[in-house]
Amino acid sequence: MIPPPMHRRARALPLLSLALAGCAHFPVNDALPPPYPARMGYRYDNLRVGVANTDSTLVCVALSGGGVRAGALAFGTLRALAATPIDGGRRRLLDEVDIISATSGGAFAAAYLGAFGQARFFDEFRDRVLHRDLGMGTFWRGTLCPYNFVRLCSPWFNRSDLAEDLYASTIYGDATYADLQRNGRPFVVLNATDLARGTRFEFTQDQLDGLGSSLGRLPLARAVAASSAFPVLLTPMAFRNYTGQGSDWVHLVDGGIVDNLGLGYVLESLRGGALRARLDAGEVETLVFVVVNARNRPPDDLGGSPQAPGAITVLSRGLGSAIDGRAEDQLALLKDLCRGGADLAAYGAPRRPRVHVVEVDLEHLPDPERRARLLATSTTYGLPAATVDELIAAAGELVERSPAFAAVRAALR
Repeated sequence: MIPPPMHRRARALPLLSLALAGCAHFPVNDALPPPYPARMGYRYDNLRVGVANTDSTLVCVALSGGGVRAGALAFGTLRALAATPIDGGRRRLLDEVDIISATSGGAFAAAYLGAFGQARFFDEFRDRVLHRDLGMGTFWRGTLCPYNFVRLCSPWFNRSDLAEDLYASTIYGDATYADLQRNGRPFVVLNATDLARGTRFEFTQDQLDGLGSSLGRLPLARAVAASSAFPVLLTPMAFRNYTGQGSDWVHLVDGGIVDNLGLGYVLESLRGGALRARLDAGEVETLVFVVVNARNRPPDDLGGSPQAPGAITVLSRGLGSAIDGRAEDQLALLKDLCRGGADLAAYGAPRRPRVHVVEVDLEHLPDPERRARLLATSTTYGLPAATVDELIAAAGELVERSPAFAAVRAALR
């Protein structure tokens, strides 16, 4: 027989769990406070231009998804840009980066650089992010912490919200989009997927205008979590629509589903956005696109057994094929738009800029054994430190070996 005090305590535990679960709720994005000037907020035209950044040279970097593999290639590429002197050695190529558009694994690097600057990025990002297992960190955070376990019982708190908590407490702290705006260029565009529409959703004030929402106080950790919320493994993240038009909520998942290269914003801007405006004004002499494609090629082992592959394998292989096909189409479109600058001039630009498209892709590694081994790296948020460091080194080598990058250095030297 349970003594009366213990009996009361046992009855109180379910009630306490329900109370804690009822208090668990993800942070809701802010409504636009009236009156709100139309051109305020996190937009390219509102960002401060540093002394080392000019409009005569526009550099756009696209960082793809691909888990830690993507983050490592992004880090190695950005480090190579930081090590490239331009303007007689007075500046570095990374100083001229105006736009970084990133998805999923690449979003971790883009957000960190934008929030904390170059010095902290190169000093901290590898150990703080790439050498940690964020996937297992999220798992253990939900299973070993009773408070988080109870919160996950709430319909208003899910695995992606738990991932956001982890990213906030261990990586980005309290950094918000207001901090990004104060820091100035580069303009960091993190991309997710609108699950209902199957379209790209970018974390910019232009996009949030359509929800009647303000981006300023949104935590960077939440945007990164939405950009990397791979279906099934993580859950969609909800954002409030205050306009009264359409659905009241937008649910976001991994941006790689529709734009794994992070090129969607760049292409749209080139057609009729910030890039188009500067090209039409004749301000741009050199236009550089650096595209980091962290695709992988898992071993073709499905034919080794008569048994049907599991659901996760089918999902990952099917999505991977569709994602790669979409990425190739986007890259081909970018090259068509930029080939020789002729198409840009055809849009009415008074000056024909020199255009360079630099690709960073493990498929371009010359050593076949090394190429196959690194392309087989799994898409996960936890890789051995030695693998991470080899991917970082490979990215730097790919940049240095690129004929297009050699042309950029010659043009800006």
